[in-house]
This record gives sequence, structure tokens and C-alpha cells, in this order.
Amino acid sequence: MDNSECALCDLRDGECGRVLSAGGCRELGRRLLDLGFVEGAFVKRLFAAPSGDPAAYGICGAVIALRADDASGIAVKKTSPPEFW
Repeated sequence: MDNSECALCDLRDGECGRVLSAGGCRELGRRLLDLGFVEGAFVKRLFAAPSGDPAAYGICGAVIALRADDASGIAVKKTSPPEFW
């Protein structure tokens, strides 16, 4: 990975990224695809729980909460927010 590539769980509140891949176990990978974590989709970390886990992410017009363990299987490339954000 280059400097702008990281796991989804490594984004800070307010940072955006473009999904490169969504892995994990077969069942989780399929569920993530169903939720919109497809290659090329924009995702923004909105906020985290006071304990830091889970965190809420905005993607495809929805807000999805993911545990850090699940978000670590999603590779993103950090980007500036798109205009529609």
C-alpha cells in the first residue's frame, strides 16, 4: 500500500476514501458488498462511539456502523470529499 492507502478503520473522523476492496470472511464480504462497500464507492468516517468502537461511516446515502475488526478488511484510498458531501 502507498501512503494514501489504508484500512477503513484507519480513517479519522471526517476523512474520506474510495473503496479499493472489501474482504474478510466470505459471509462478511458478501454483506459488505450488499451494504455498498463496492470498488470505487466513496466512504466517509462520520464519528465513533465514545469507546472508539464501533464507528459510523457514510456510504451510498446510508450510515453504517462497523466494528474496527470488520472495517480492517476494507481497503480504501484516502481522498478529498466529493462535492456532494
